[in-house]
Amino acid sequence: MRGAFARLHRLDALVNNAGLLVKRPLAELTAEEWDAQLAGGLRSAFLCGREAFRRMGAGGSVVNISSLSGVAGAEKFPGMAAYVAAKSGLAGLTEAMAVEGRPLGIRVNAVSPGAIDTPMLKISGVLGPILDPAAVARIVGWLASPESAPLSGANLRIDP
Repeated sequence: MRGAFARLHRLDALVNNAGLLVKRPLAELTAEEWDAQLAGGLRSAFLCGREAFRRMGAGGSVVNISSLSGVAGAEKFPGMAAYVAAKSGLAGLTEAMAVEGRPLGIRVNAVSPGAIDTPMLKISGVLGPILDPAAVARIVGWLASPESAPLSGANLRIDP
């Protein structure tokens, strides 16, 4: 982010699209695996979001990529406790960032898609309807654009 900011001298949008999945039953999950998944899925969004808030001006947009796994009431799958915890935390972080971004003119939203056709999907073993990554990217692009200006603090659930 610093390199891009140094070249462009502005930051209009940030998309936090990081995640890690170690699929393992909770009783077998190590603390290191737990920490790595929370770092990849939640801490990274905090660090990038904090830096964006320091550099982004009014009209800026942050989009956090969460997951249906982090949405209350959505189906959960065995072996994914740390992933679920990270994505649930990201949903809460999105709401908190939206509150703090409002007086700065910065919008913060999340998308929570279901299964997307990516290499991580193969690790998860989740079956069922699968989303096209390009379709999710179009939604993220819209959220990052000025066209979605009235929306902040939302978590858009994208069911396949």
